Amino acid sequence: MCRYGMISPRQEVVIGTTRTVQRTALRASVGVLLLVVTSAPSARAQVDFGLFAGPTIAHMSGSYVENSIDTWGLVGAAFAEWHFSEHFSVEGAFGISQKGAFEVETPLYDEAYDYRFSYLEIPIAFNYRNAFFGDTWGYRIFAGGAAAIATGCDVKPSSQFSFDTECSVETPGGELAGNDFLIQFGFGVDRLFKGGSGFGFDARYSIGTTNLLSEAEDNGLTAKNRVLDLRFRLFLPLSGPRE
Repeated sequence: MCRYGMISPRQEVVIGTTRTVQRTALRASVGVLLLVVTSAPSARAQVDFGLFAGPTIAHMSGSYVENSIDTWGLVGAAFAEWHFSEHFSVEGAFGISQKGAFEVETPLYDEAYDYRFSYLEIPIAFNYRNAFFGDTWGYRIFAGGAAAIATGCDVKPSSQFSFDTECSVETPGGELAGNDFLIQFGFGVDRLFKGGSGFGFDARYSIGTTNLLSEAEDNGLTAKNRVLDLRFRLFLPLSGPRE
């Protein structure tokens, strides 16, 4: 059985503040992405264009989630990376990502449920780069954030094979919050070719900052995204060889 609660004035203030922060973060992410794409590089700078794709390994954390298991999804995007010095660059992207969790047990239900979330994402990352094995390989250490705009939410009992129900106020968990802002960090390795093109791989961990499900929020509980992305990258220079 589900136990519904009322939202207190204090909770309304917190919710309103959270949504304001989310809108500000989204606008800032879009602004930085446009800056990366449109900035004219200096004589020593290079702008790369590329694509990445790979699997996501996602789960939820918080007081709404007593137990759950990871679920697999996909991430894919186009990106631009501005190398403004020998060791530092900033990268902006626009793409899609799947998140969620399976066999979610909560204090509100006796039965476990599976959740699958879909987002449009605008990640921004600041990279520290260095070369090894001469100039043919390089590694990256990066940190940043991603504005995530919800495009879909599906829910089903864990005993059911396939998803056929969209999240709503009448389904377990309630509605999905419209936006999320993810804190991201990770590392990567690139194979570089003469002229500046190449391919690479990175592992990126994301920590969501938004309470995902309306039912959790209404009952004073939390449910937030936690995601590991494994990304394979292809890139080529738009402004000449990297120096």
